[in-house]
Amino acid sequence: MTAWDSTWEKVFQEREWGKYPPEELIRFVAWSFYNTPYRSRVRILDAGCGTGACTWYLAREGFSAYGIDGSKTAISIAKKRFADEGLQAEFQVGDLVQLPYPDDYFDGVVDVAALQHNTLPSIKAILVEFNRVLRAGGKLFSMVFAVGTWGYGLGDELETNTLTNIREGPLQRKGTTHFFNEVEVKGLLTKSGFEPITIERSERTLDNQKHKVSFLVVTAEKKTGL
Repeated sequence: MTAWDSTWEKVFQEREWGKYPPEELIRFVAWSFYNTPYRSRVRILDAGCGTGACTWYLAREGFSAYGIDGSKTAISIAKKRFADEGLQAEFQVGDLVQLPYPDDYFDGVVDVAALQHNTLPSIKAILVEFNRVLRAGGKLFSMVFAVGTWGYGLGDELETNTLTNIREGPLQRKGTTHFFNEVEVKGLLTKSGFEPITIERSERTLDNQKHKVSFLVVTAEKKTGL
């Protein structure tokens, strides 16, 4: 199985993308890991890292940062930025459905709008992989588009709440997108071996408040004894 959508190679080639992390991620990392006495011993994976915005933040904060993405262009851009700024991280080109890391390797996995760009079978497989590479008690952070976000219902339906060829909004020409609801997220996490901690909603408007962009901001913990 492969999950990565090659549409994103073109996106990263045609525009500058993602230099800074979202506030929601910063809050999660602060809550989960800032009180550790030795940050360099804390391994955090930025899954679907793109050009490395979140990886950059993790490295600057002193954590052992890892980034993986299917786009060679995005990884190349991330590596150049890190070299220019004298930062350290381990970057790989790869697919989230088959992560090239050992079991129980990471203390945290973060996903900012990467998981959502898959069909449900791939989403389920990716969550199982996230669980596999996390140590028991390790933390997962995910931001995914919610049902009702601008673009929902404005494309070709591949399956329930999964669209491609979206005609309007920030997801236009971005390949496949799955839109989530709270009940679905809880079920997916539980079936993948996670204990949901919080599911919040982060919203903004676009085009002078004509359209809404809504994220579900999810935190979870790998269940012990798995």
